[in-house]
Amino acid sequence: MATFIMAMNIIPSAKKEQPDLGKAINASLEVFSENKVKVSKLFATLGRYDYLAMFYATDQTIAFKVASQINAKGVLDTETWPVVPYEEFSHYF
Repeated sequence: MATFIMAMNIIPSAKKEQPDLGKAINASLEVFSENKVKVSKLFATLGRYDYLAMFYATDQTIAFKVASQINAKGVLDTETWPVVPYEEFSHYF
């Protein structure tokens, strides 16, 4: 399993157009489970992004699919990064 981090922001128009924004956000996040992707951590933040999710996917194709499906719902805009645990990465130098 590969590890990914997804940063998400609420789309400004969704804040105005969604009568129940919380419900719309939760529906967007259900895309993870619909694709059998395990989210290990989900955070709300007070910074550049509204939410951060750490998740595991079988490969990059599934991670791209999840990000695309979340974006298509029109509530959250995503940015997704593949990540490697530092312990594994540090063996390269």
